[in-house]
Amino acid sequence: MISRYAVADIEKIWTDENKYQVWLDVEKYIVEAWASLKVVPQKDLAALSQLKVDLPRMLVIEQETKHDVVAFTRMLGEQIGHESKWIHLGVTSTDIVDTAQNFLIKNSNVIVEQELKNLLKTLKSLALKNEKILIMGRTHGMYGEPTSLGLKFALWYEEINRQIKRLELARKDIELVKISGSMGNYANLELAVESFVAKKMKMGVDSLSTQVTQRDRHAFLISVFGNLASTLEKIATEIRLFQRSDVNELAEGFSAGQKGSSSMPHKKNPISSENIAGLSRFIRAFTNLAFENNNLWHERDISHSSNERIMFPDIFNTLVYALRRMNDTLQNLQINKVQIQKHIDEAHNIYFSQRVLTYIIMHNALVTREEVYDLIQKCTTISMVEKTDLKEVLLNNDILNFISKQEFDTLFDKQFFNRQTKQIFKRVFNQK
Repeated sequence: MISRYAVADIEKIWTDENKYQVWLDVEKYIVEAWASLKVVPQKDLAALSQLKVDLPRMLVIEQETKHDVVAFTRMLGEQIGHESKWIHLGVTSTDIVDTAQNFLIKNSNVIVEQELKNLLKTLKSLALKNEKILIMGRTHGMYGEPTSLGLKFALWYEEINRQIKRLELARKDIELVKISGSMGNYANLELAVESFVAKKMKMGVDSLSTQVTQRDRHAFLISVFGNLASTLEKIATEIRLFQRSDVNELAEGFSAGQKGSSSMPHKKNPISSENIAGLSRFIRAFTNLAFENNNLWHERDISHSSNERIMFPDIFNTLVYALRRMNDTLQNLQINKVQIQKHIDEAHNIYFSQRVLTYIIMHNALVTREEVYDLIQKCTTISMVEKTDLKEVLLNNDILNFISKQEFDTLFDKQFFNRQTKQIFKRVFNQK
């Protein structure tokens, strides 16, 4: 991952030093498991416990072996005496590599989940704070009816909540130990060895594998990340649309000393949202790669190995970076209440068209829906062309003679559009 988008917490997990330390931990746990089965003498464990990763030496050996795990085990074997024969007993390379990688994925998933929960907290706060603020709702980019600004944030809260649930399912699928031997049939192993290692690493057990953990598990996780990225881009796009000069209802915070353009000093651009949108596309690009990795030859090949060395560090770095930037963007979001109200007012009440339509249909048995619809459509057109309040245009039509002026006025209460918001919030936030 390039330094611009690297996240220290993730980078630390995926360093070579940490990866090979986890390899060593797995090797040690396997030996301990054999000892628990009385295959490895207890007296030999002391020497094995002193093993350390000597990365420079391993790299030298790998120049000859052209095999990183063989180089690794030989590097370890050089550090002790006859006890070295117990290293890698009954296992194959991917027992170590896949188990370790799944463990690194587990530790990275913990960070992703925490960032999602941080984002949830921010979205809930924004939703509750803006519950009563009405903002013009839009479909096809055009004015529809006013809605609660808080509902927008609540909608994103609910979607992030669903993404967390999907992540939880994917975590159960991928955070597994795989110690099943060369063909995955435990021919040179005991199932108890795998269970022992799983308990040590606080992970599940892959119930059936080949020489590798099956990559449908990885594809599921990456597809969840791709879905999550689509949510982040959705939020980012909404912010970008609202920050347009002709809308100007929401905008990213602009810090002291920040510049929007190298040539136009007046510019304040939604750079964070655009950044997140671009990174979201990058994250989704990994989904096809992950699915293709599931197509390995027979019990295994290594066509997946090369791209996974790049994919996992990059996708975790990018995702956590994007989540943190999104959270920061939302926490510093500027809400232009004056502009929001201006857009509601300049619509001249045309957004009450459905309210009036429904009321007449329900209370006047002498008209058809088509008659009322066509009439109100004409009235809204007049209202917008002449910039006249829809109420005034409608009052000049006989179709409304059956109701009093006072009752007619009640049809144009803007809080009508917010009347169910509190109930929706109760459902979303599990409020009583």
